[in-house]
Amino acid sequence: MAHDESNPFVRKSVTPKTPRSKRESASITALRDGLGRMNLDGAGEFVSDVPKRRDRENRGRDLDRFVPSRGSSLSSTSTPYHDLSAELSSTAPKSRILSFRAAPPSATHATSHLDAQRAYLLHSSATANRGTGASSSAAPKKRTPPYMPERVLDAPNFTDDYYLNLVAWSSANRVAIGLETLPYVWDAETGDVMALESDSEAMVCSVSWSPDGAYLAVGNDVGAVEIWDVEDNKRVRVMGGHNARVASLSWNGHVLSSGCRDGTIFHHDVRVAQHKTAELRGHTAEVCGLTWRADGQLLASGGNDNVVNCWDARTLSSVMDETARPVPKWTKRNHTAAVKALAWCPWQPNLLATGGGSQDQHIHFWSTSTGARTSSLKTGSQVTALVWSPHAKEILSTHGYPDNNLSVWSYPALTKIYDVPAHDMRVLAAALSPDGCTVATGAGDENLKFWKIWEARTVKKADSSTAPSSRMRIR
Repeated sequence: MAHDESNPFVRKSVTPKTPRSKRESASITALRDGLGRMNLDGAGEFVSDVPKRRDRENRGRDLDRFVPSRGSSLSSTSTPYHDLSAELSSTAPKSRILSFRAAPPSATHATSHLDAQRAYLLHSSATANRGTGASSSAAPKKRTPPYMPERVLDAPNFTDDYYLNLVAWSSANRVAIGLETLPYVWDAETGDVMALESDSEAMVCSVSWSPDGAYLAVGNDVGAVEIWDVEDNKRVRVMGGHNARVASLSWNGHVLSSGCRDGTIFHHDVRVAQHKTAELRGHTAEVCGLTWRADGQLLASGGNDNVVNCWDARTLSSVMDETARPVPKWTKRNHTAAVKALAWCPWQPNLLATGGGSQDQHIHFWSTSTGARTSSLKTGSQVTALVWSPHAKEILSTHGYPDNNLSVWSYPALTKIYDVPAHDMRVLAAALSPDGCTVATGAGDENLKFWKIWEARTVKKADSSTAPSSRMRIR
């Protein structure tokens, strides 16, 4: 019988025929194996190591899952199927290794339209990714949370009271903290600690630095506000007038504003003997949050009555005018718990952030120009303090029950960048360093911790000689 020399499945040498009985016996054995695969070399021998039919059917469809055939017990000339698989593996492009999308098989006339459609869709997807920055190379780098503080200081007898404001950081790089009846000052440059001792036995309820960092205001539980010259460790004056504890303080130049437990706010001119220049009545409960905007035009106040007030300094009337009473520019009652956390945005002056207590757990953002709420954020925990970053469009929030953590959020996306389990008990106060990079937190676990949250902006060499030094060192 003549053989077709062009057929790759037919070997040129012909094996002698075997008796019919042996062929039938071999055929029955192969059928029992369930495959019945026969080598078409004219000899009629059955080969048991031929790949299964489903492998050949799926080869064109799942090329990315193809595994080159390994060496078998058969010789390289025992079956042509081994040579075919080796040829496929050697011609497969190396770029497919660990590739998500496998290259499709060569198109035939019947499937050429499908091949063209696939190429169009892949091109469209790549174009869209380039336009939206969805590729992995364009993804922002993930920041590592500061799980360990830069420094930890003991703060024995730190009062575990949500409504008090007992930590402040000055522009001169000094940290003030109130511990029972004494305010203490820690110098971040030298590490020295100084107690501001006096004959007063009143409990410290609030501390606040003057803009130049030279004077410290201390509010106590008998309604008085003390002014201390820190350089000389001397109390220069005591301003009374409140009939309950002073839980919040905020400076505006030479004017010091104080918030009282009875809901009133006093303005004190520290230069004159008759220090009280204005009185604001916009709360029915303790004023636990108070902060002036950097330009001194607006004052924000938050209270235990769940109210946020925004006061315009230009409309404040003197207390000598009995016919007029100052009213807030606008009042908001969206919070469902006490509002202690207040923060003005340093790079968007008309943006105010406010945080509510354990029954509220929200941060609201307000446009002070219109009084409208621009966005809200559910934190899942009591909000005790808010700090805007001067270097990035981010805001830090500290929390009490139940998480006792600090969180960093992007703005205006309001996506959480990271969480840090900061203290063993609720975080009650937070203050930003003068360089805008480190945040000090005080908590009920009687620890004062310092966290490196942001990096300072790089200053060009041309401007470095005129730019003021903002470096801060923690000894």
